[in-house]
Amino acid sequence: MGRTRNIAMSLPGFEQSMFMAAQPGHNYIATAPHYCHHYNQLHQRKLVTLPIPIDEAQAQKLTVPFTLIWHKRNSHNPKTLWLRETIKTLYSPPLRQAPVFA
Repeated sequence: MGRTRNIAMSLPGFEQSMFMAAQPGHNYIATAPHYCHHYNQLHQRKLVTLPIPIDEAQAQKLTVPFTLIWHKRNSHNPKTLWLRETIKTLYSPPLRQAPVFA
């Protein structure tokens, strides 16, 4: 297309980027995770949310890895153990199930 990106700002959270994109008199475009669509419906109704038109292989390359981090003094704390296990369960890739034969 012969165009280059002009990154106007980098912000620490999606809420700030949505707020800036919603400001009148600016031509900002923000990229954010898919779950921000719901946030925009509630808090930034003037914004239009569309998926980025990319194929599955490209989408897999965009996956952002997350890391659980905690202070070592909490390694055996039952509350943080529960929270870490819950997060791992929710965000781990699903196990492939063996086919069921009738």
